[in-house]
Amino acid sequence: MTKNSNGTLELIADLEKAIGAEQVKFDHMTRLLYSTDASNYQIMPIGVTIPRDVDDIVAIHEVANKHQTPLLPRGGGSSLAGQTVGQAVVMDFSRHLRRIRSINAETASVMVEPGVVLGQLNQQLKGLNLMYGPDPASAERATIGGCIGNNSTGSHSILYGMTADNIARLEVVLANGERVWLDANTERLNALRQKIGLLVQTHADEIKARYPKTFRTVAGYALNKIDPGDVNLNWLFAGSEGTLGTIIGAELKLVPTPKMKRLVTLHFDTLHESLEITPRLLEVNPSAVELMDRFLINKTRSNPDFARYLSFVEGDPAAIQVVEFYGEDEKELESKVETLLNLLKKIGYTGITGQAITPEQQSNIWKVRTAGLGLLMSERGDAKPIAFIEDAAVPVAHLAEYIDDVEKIVHEAGTTFAIYAHASAGCLHVRPLVNLKSEAGRRQYRSIAEAVAEKVIQYQGTTTGEHGEGLLRGEFSEQLFGKNLVDAFREIKQIFDPDNLMNPGKVVDTGKMDDPKRLRFTPDYEVIPLKTRYDWSSDFGFSGAAEMCNGAGVCRKEGIGTMCPSFMATLDEAHATRGRANALRLAISGHIPEKLGSKDVYGIYDLCLACKACKAECPSSVDVARMKSEFLAAHYDERGIPFTARIFGNVHRLNQTGSIFPALSNFMLRSPIGKFGAKLFGIPSERPLPLFAKKRFSRITRARRASPLQDTDATLIIDTFTEFNHPEIGEAMLKIADVLGLKLSVMRLPGQCCGRPAISKGLLDQAKAMTNSNIQNMPNDESPFIFLEPSCLSAFIDDYPVLVDVDLQERAAQIAKRCMSAETWLIHQMQNAESLQWNEKDQKREILLHGHCHQKALWGTGETLQLLKSIPDVSVKEIDSGCCGVAGSFGYEHYELSLKIGNQRLLPAIRENPGAIVAAPGTSCRAQIHDNGLKAQHPIEIFADAIASVSRN
Repeated sequence: MTKNSNGTLELIADLEKAIGAEQVKFDHMTRLLYSTDASNYQIMPIGVTIPRDVDDIVAIHEVANKHQTPLLPRGGGSSLAGQTVGQAVVMDFSRHLRRIRSINAETASVMVEPGVVLGQLNQQLKGLNLMYGPDPASAERATIGGCIGNNSTGSHSILYGMTADNIARLEVVLANGERVWLDANTERLNALRQKIGLLVQTHADEIKARYPKTFRTVAGYALNKIDPGDVNLNWLFAGSEGTLGTIIGAELKLVPTPKMKRLVTLHFDTLHESLEITPRLLEVNPSAVELMDRFLINKTRSNPDFARYLSFVEGDPAAIQVVEFYGEDEKELESKVETLLNLLKKIGYTGITGQAITPEQQSNIWKVRTAGLGLLMSERGDAKPIAFIEDAAVPVAHLAEYIDDVEKIVHEAGTTFAIYAHASAGCLHVRPLVNLKSEAGRRQYRSIAEAVAEKVIQYQGTTTGEHGEGLLRGEFSEQLFGKNLVDAFREIKQIFDPDNLMNPGKVVDTGKMDDPKRLRFTPDYEVIPLKTRYDWSSDFGFSGAAEMCNGAGVCRKEGIGTMCPSFMATLDEAHATRGRANALRLAISGHIPEKLGSKDVYGIYDLCLACKACKAECPSSVDVARMKSEFLAAHYDERGIPFTARIFGNVHRLNQTGSIFPALSNFMLRSPIGKFGAKLFGIPSERPLPLFAKKRFSRITRARRASPLQDTDATLIIDTFTEFNHPEIGEAMLKIADVLGLKLSVMRLPGQCCGRPAISKGLLDQAKAMTNSNIQNMPNDESPFIFLEPSCLSAFIDDYPVLVDVDLQERAAQIAKRCMSAETWLIHQMQNAESLQWNEKDQKREILLHGHCHQKALWGTGETLQLLKSIPDVSVKEIDSGCCGVAGSFGYEHYELSLKIGNQRLLPAIRENPGAIVAAPGTSCRAQIHDNGLKAQHPIEIFADAIASVSRN
């Protein structure tokens, strides 16, 4: 901290008095979580504030000015150059300052607060056929304030320019706490304009000579955009990285949403050929030209959730150029594509050409492209394709020769690189593979940066085309602009911020890019030794798994997908996947005194639902669910196992006991005495615990069938909930098998449970014993194992292969290949049935499917949808519902948060369709639905109810 403890206490007291104690966070854990962003840097802030409104922002400035304390505005924290880390009081605008104040369709403009997420803004504007033009790849989580601070842009910059080109007005709070619109006619602002205009006049010749000859530049302050006779201060604040004042409101210009789009994909055998052709591609007036290289394509192939989008790639190209066209109708698009194809023929292009015509085909391409950063960072090991020269931009005419030079520089430094992004604007994101934990990596970091800066200047380009200078590139400003212009930048900073309180150390006087005191990873980086239960070797250790989080913040998206349920409900950085991975990395690397015994880290992981969505939806496949289990086991080693963890981790034993006298057990569960007893033992009672079935499923099957395991088409694994709580689902499965004429054996696991509850609660020694027992005693024939409960199946296919003893891993992997959901197995078997007869229904029915989180993350909902769609006279729709919010014991231990998660998308979607049949494979999911007065069935029950009989030869 910059202050002594008394000064800090006074600062905290004044901030709490000004904006409320709950909005002021100076604890060690919170400060650590805000010490990083998506860059290579880590700096401990003085504290964190969470302003609720503009008045709070003004108050924070006034307090900071009184105490001469630096301030740092922050949105999604997705900055790649370290703009949003520093020794200052952080103002996080992403939690509350998210209002769209007004939309004016006639003037095509919108008024927003700085915390509005860009993607959500465009979603709101969709109905008016308007949108905000600049589209950074981080739009799902990037805030408008951050976009302005960075002067962000994206794939369509050749159409829409930079953020600065799309600003009508800005409202800011200056360093002294004064709140102003920058276009206001006030004495102070007029004086500022006069000083800026004089600076521009004084340096006119150097501005003309030294500024980059590309529109894609955000280096320094934009003096080249200032008319000295009519100074528009917006140009200075856009790209100023919070160094001149704090943006609290913006009026943005909007553009019409394109009516139709068409993408053309061009495959190239060499990277040089793909870049050499770029200037010619611009002749046909595309809306975008984006490049993806072989490295990125191969990383996409290795990620199961993204690999399915690669249908547009044929063979093994060195690079693909994606050329996009906008049009009013199909005829116009066809004409534009034909013009492109004629040009390609004329210039001798002979590569593979494809087209993406449907919205789904186009979406697949853009999903891969926008996930580029995270996909590249999914490289396992210490060497990563990191950001430090990734943002240079040169005039497009020089792009091919510039990249040839970069390739030579990188290879001479002893490494390789990945490349993707905006070929149309001469801004290709080049990411050398560098290990900052090694001395050699540190040398590569500097030598490559210095050599590339020289080349950029040689080609009259810029060191930063959209990602900003931050802590990373400011060092090269004098080389780019010359001493006189950099002194002019310092003068601008002094004019607006005489006490250097606004995000100091950015744009001017940034220090060295490789200062070890500021880097997240250095050769001195060490982790504590830890005995783990899982095998983390594929991640280069448990610490390596935590370090896979690069901070890009894809986990901060809202309203789509599943990751991360508790963040979507709380908007708290601690409860995003990034926050959890960061907390674990910081604990392992010694930044938290209690290490893995930390109660703060435990509190962060306690709100993780272990939904596994991060494994699939994070482009870097950061598996926080597995990390949570390993962390909890280590935490228990230090502090002991909580009673509730033993209770919920052994639900199979509790169910077994309760099922001895089910009627009595159910009475006790619902009686005041039972609820009081539960509370006495620390078991929450807001949500009713599952009732016991009158008869266990295994007893029902004993009476109905005893098919020998060696004579079977498949073996149905009896999970705990089917056995003790919902045998009707198992009976439905048996009915279907009977109707289809299939031999279906049933099996209780030797370990009595798959171990999922124990895994979820961190009881990994117990879970490991259960998994070993189950794997050792599974039948050896080739028939499949089928599952009704998704979380049980996920244990077998995702956890077992790395949780069992090393000598059983190969067998566990073989068993996993034989495991599948009941729906998947039935889809395969129904292909052998000649005809099915169905129960007649009076009217067409609607089925809504809510997929289980583990299902969506690991094997998908495709077969479940296919099975339900095979029922005649039904329409089937999958709800974009995210997580149900119960997730095993989570919904019982965190009832209010669980309810909030369920009410975000799942429950409203069901309530909006009161006549629909709701299909939900997960026990927890159905519990959430039932506990809120709604109905849901397992898809197998719905199918069994619909099927009558089958005719066979």
